Amino acid sequence: MPESTEARRYLAMARQHYENFPVGSWLLPRAARRHLHRIYAFARTADDLADEHRDAQGLRDFRADFLAHVRGERRDVPLFVDLVTTLRDCDLELQLFTDLLDAFDQDLVQRRYDEPQLLDYCRRSADPVGRLVLRVSGYRDAELDRLSDRICTALQLLNHLQDLGEDLRERDRIYFPAADLQRFGVGEAQLSAPHADDAVRALVRHWAERLAADFAAGWELTERVRGRLRLELRAILRGAGAVLQRMREVRGDVLGGRVHLSKRERLGTVLAALFVRRPPAWPRSWS
Repeated sequence: MPESTEARRYLAMARQHYENFPVGSWLLPRAARRHLHRIYAFARTADDLADEHRDAQGLRDFRADFLAHVRGERRDVPLFVDLVTTLRDCDLELQLFTDLLDAFDQDLVQRRYDEPQLLDYCRRSADPVGRLVLRVSGYRDAELDRLSDRICTALQLLNHLQDLGEDLRERDRIYFPAADLQRFGVGEAQLSAPHADDAVRALVRHWAERLAADFAAGWELTERVRGRLRLELRAILRGAGAVLQRMREVRGDVLGGRVHLSKRERLGTVLAALFVRRPPAWPRSWS
């Protein structure tokens, strides 16, 4: 059965959400993809209101309209109509969606972080996505949630590490803790430079090695799930490993070096997930 115009639009929006990691890819069954593409379209739209448009009122209206559809008071926004169907069919927790919206709201008002604030932000901006993937795939287990949370927080932080300079220049945000910037002697002027100096490279190395350990620990999740979800998770984690390796190759110069994966490299992580069962060689030490 051919995909509807709305379904194709959700797919296109989903593909933009995490450019390095194959979320909702063809590795998953069609039914799961349909639900996840709706979820990612929801997240993409709300994220764009916060990041691209800086539209606090638009984000408030988006939340109100979504909740009105959940309560059955409206049925006029196709994305929300379809998403409510997904909520019902997959028995999804509403809080996972409102946590995402809370994180997008936070992006409009908070621009600097300490470590507890950063991890709490990731708990709401990233961890709900992993739990929704598990729910759509039929998993409700506290231990799997814990592993998923560790992976998703690390993925969020990896994205922030890639975008360290861009986040400051374009959004006036520095997600990484002020204490770490002070520890490594990194000031805002250094993060705005065209290339990373030694202090910025040391900060990047510290966080890259920490995230590699999180991904290595999270690999267990690929062994705890079954079927095609296992392949999807392998591909996501291989994408993370490839980004970390690229950061190592440019010696931590996330400001001027190429650290985002090309389309061919992303495809390579998907193909590797099909044929290679062992985990990537995580670049935990750069020495």
